[in-house]
Amino acid sequence: MPKIVDYAAERARIAEAAWRLIQKEGIERVSVRKVAKEAGVSAGALQHYFRSQDELLGFAMRLVIERVEQRFDEVNEQLDEVSVSGAKSLLFGLLPLDQERKIEAEVWMSLCVKALHHDGLFSISQSVHKAMQELMVLLLQQLAAERLLKRGLDLASEAVKLHLLLDGLTIQHMMQPAVMTPEQMQRIMNQHLDELISRTDD
Repeated sequence: MPKIVDYAAERARIAEAAWRLIQKEGIERVSVRKVAKEAGVSAGALQHYFRSQDELLGFAMRLVIERVEQRFDEVNEQLDEVSVSGAKSLLFGLLPLDQERKIEAEVWMSLCVKALHHDGLFSISQSVHKAMQELMVLLLQQLAAERLLKRGLDLASEAVKLHLLLDGLTIQHMMQPAVMTPEQMQRIMNQHLDELISRTDD
């Protein structure tokens, strides 16, 4: 009896093989042939799932975001109410605090660099950037609605700062992991959020 293959799962598995290659050798060394070998399939079989290398890289980029969104949603579902600690948990989920998230961050940054000279990937990166910015605004709006933030804050501006902090911490961790450790990233994020939090005498 022929083996039944889950098409979506196999596409994700192949994209993860591309992730591993990007992390090990750099995105400029990635090819359909190498990804096929890493995934344990023939180049012909791989083309059944991805018609071109561009399509594969685009899917690999979207898969990074899909995994991040899943993690964010899982944390969000566990929260009974809007709180400062809950907001911190959500933001920590966006930082490369473990090996899985570190791989995702390295792959994402590599793809973003390639996107500077690749229209298809650039379009994906721009849509993700917009969605992330909107997420930061929504998070701060929820905290403000519960009177958990200092009064008079420009939420749009603070959302940009928060987004920049997430990106900056991620890049610093990838470039200097011994200096910008997971503990240091959490400490800095905590300090930043504490500066926004309302006090009883505000």
